Amino acid sequence: MDYIEALRKEHSRSNTDAIANFIGKDPVRFKKIIDIIYSAEAPLPQRASWLLAIISRKHPEVITPYIKKFIDSLPDFGIDGIKRNMLSALCTQDIPQKLQGKMVEICFDFILSPTETVAVKVLSLDILSKLIKEYPDLKNELKAAIEDQIPKTTIAFQAKGKKLLRQW
Repeated sequence: MDYIEALRKEHSRSNTDAIANFIGKDPVRFKKIIDIIYSAEAPLPQRASWLLAIISRKHPEVITPYIKKFIDSLPDFGIDGIKRNMLSALCTQDIPQKLQGKMVEICFDFILSPTETVAVKVLSLDILSKLIKEYPDLKNELKAAIEDQIPKTTIAFQAKGKKLLRQW
């Protein structure tokens, strides 16, 4: 399958699902998607990142070799859809200990940013809520960030933030 042609052809859930099913958990096929995300011209990287999010839910193991690459490059993507889809993929992973500090920093930066979208902020909350289990000292900092952002953000963030606050 020619991924680039398939991604150019149609931007729909059915097309994306068909490509994702073809890729499955094949690491060679999956690497081609990663290459598109990092080297193709718009809009292909965003469309390929949607594949990343879908495949990570079905086959999270194929994402594991790319965790460091994703975390290292995440702040540099200017396209919300790519950040959102990478965060969605990272939500399916156990972040390696040596990368957790950087992941925490990125997520807090996204949550507190006045320009980030609500989807990026909510996915960042998801990742941090998983990491708090290993680092309970982060709970107070995350509580403060949520309380700071609740009056500044949308209902989706407010609902997620309040749900997390109730859990603690």
